[in-house]
Amino acid sequence: MAGLQRAVLLRAAAAALTLGAAVGAHTEVGQALARRGAERAEREAVACAEAARWDAAQREGHVALFDPARPAGCH
Repeated sequence: MAGLQRAVLLRAAAAALTLGAAVGAHTEVGQALARRGAERAEREAVACAEAARWDAAQREGHVALFDPARPAGCH
């Protein structure tokens, strides 16, 4: 009977370690995705700010009406 209890305890300990590792990996992945999302949002904000500057300059008549390098789709 002691052997059975020991086997059950070992399996429970292994399951707890596996679960702990999975939760730790999940947290790291979540942090990496959040960091990547923040970096992307920053790049898009810079692109949209540049597009707004182009629009303002265009309204004032300082630039050509079409610039192929200008990012499209900023809302």
